[in-house]
Amino acid sequence: MAPSRRRTFTVDTTIFLLLLSFRILNAVTTRTFFQPDEYFQSLEPAWDLVFGNGWLTWEWHHQLRSIAHPLLFAGLYKLVAVLPISPATMESLLAVSPKLLQAFFATYGDFATAKLAGRLYGPGAGWTALWLSIGSAWNWFCSTRTFSNSLETVLTALALSLWPWEDVVMGSNGGKGVLRGYWRSLGLAAVACVLRPTGVVFWGVLGAFRIIHLKGIARKVKLMVLAAITGCAVFGVNALLDNWYYGVWTFPPITFLRFNLLHNLSVFYGGNPWHYYLSQGFPLLLTSYLPITSFALFSALLASAYRSASFQLATTVTTVTILYSTIDHKEVRFLYPLLPVLHVLLARTLHSGFEKPLRKKVLLGMVLLNAPIALYASLFHQRGVVDVVSYLAAENATDVGFLMPCHSTPWGANVGRSVSPGWWALGCEPPVGLTEEERTGYLDEADVFYQHPEAWLWSNMAAGIKEPERLVIFQQLEGTIAKVWGDGSDGETGYRACWRGFNSHVHDDWRRKGDVVVFCKTAPAQGGEKA
Repeated sequence: MAPSRRRTFTVDTTIFLLLLSFRILNAVTTRTFFQPDEYFQSLEPAWDLVFGNGWLTWEWHHQLRSIAHPLLFAGLYKLVAVLPISPATMESLLAVSPKLLQAFFATYGDFATAKLAGRLYGPGAGWTALWLSIGSAWNWFCSTRTFSNSLETVLTALALSLWPWEDVVMGSNGGKGVLRGYWRSLGLAAVACVLRPTGVVFWGVLGAFRIIHLKGIARKVKLMVLAAITGCAVFGVNALLDNWYYGVWTFPPITFLRFNLLHNLSVFYGGNPWHYYLSQGFPLLLTSYLPITSFALFSALLASAYRSASFQLATTVTTVTILYSTIDHKEVRFLYPLLPVLHVLLARTLHSGFEKPLRKKVLLGMVLLNAPIALYASLFHQRGVVDVVSYLAAENATDVGFLMPCHSTPWGANVGRSVSPGWWALGCEPPVGLTEEERTGYLDEADVFYQHPEAWLWSNMAAGIKEPERLVIFQQLEGTIAKVWGDGSDGETGYRACWRGFNSHVHDDWRRKGDVVVFCKTAPAQGGEKA
């Protein structure tokens, strides 16, 4: 059944500012590491664009990424750089400004989720969806991070909140109705697909529903033409930006799909079983919401009318999940744009299936269960890899080697300053340009190191080729460092632990277990005493 025009959800300026304050608090208190793309596909390219010395990963050298997303942060950096403020204040502002911008985006994501639920199921469901979005552990953990997935999720929620669900929008005025009802939503959807080309699957499914349900060939054609025009306009502007950045005509979405799907290079960074999104993805995405959301999804698939918004949304979620499950490389954040839809379906079930007193208790219980998960993940788990970069920057360390799996820590943009050229880390470039046969057994630098770390250290560093002033490692390598160098008490150069930061209680990667430890180079001992 189409929602009524009278059933609207609105928030006043005060509530919006409270939401924004909440997300700013969320952003500035998140002190942990999640995935490297948070830094190396957004902040570092932006930093490089403005200051000329950000770390550009292999994707940027092969034109897999569009500059559109980093350009948002580059604009912020450029603005801060021209402000008449002290160097210390500028450094702090450079570090925090991307977080503040992302907090603003996240606030609109919360609001759009609630607006969509309000349009479809009434103001009460809108408020329920708002609380679900605010109380989501995953939103707290991820919405204010500078991932393209986070912005894609916001754009998806905004586009859905503007999508003309009401049949009356396609009224007798034909083409004008199409233009009035769809262009904003389609424009936002196109931008989301620029950020993550796989978003085409989501909008392809939802768009197919609308085309099927439209009456008359003329209206179907008008909608398809409008979608084509809007898509071409957005992707055309993006092509101009990428031409300006790369200096040649290129189309990163196609290059991205070619590398990751046709050449399957994404699996180089890990493959997962077909059931990963069911067994791990949705449980992490939904946490305490999982049981009732599962019921809400299935009930929308089985009990809703074929033309209803609930059925269309639930089918889109299911189709996207199935198709994404066929790709070997899987990450939870790839499903992130589905979360607003799941919150809306959950709000529908809570609002229609529970009496008000029980609904409040269930909602409060789920949010309270999420709180410790959100706080632990954002304040403690994998904090050491963020803290160590702040420590090294504060120490003005100029000669640092990171003996870790590649991209295990943020880099200079995260602390608002350029790092010394003397900072280096193990590499993990994929086998670009190699044949299938040549890829067999291919190991990157980090893989080679972890196969035989002691031998690698002897051949690459201890022989005098390179001995940085500081070494950054995970705790499980402490014994190896001591075995190769000692502490200098034998009259030779050694390394001693000079900083230690908690990183994780448990970790699914054996290489990253334990604390983060910095070893500082020691001078040879004099007179038999330790230096």
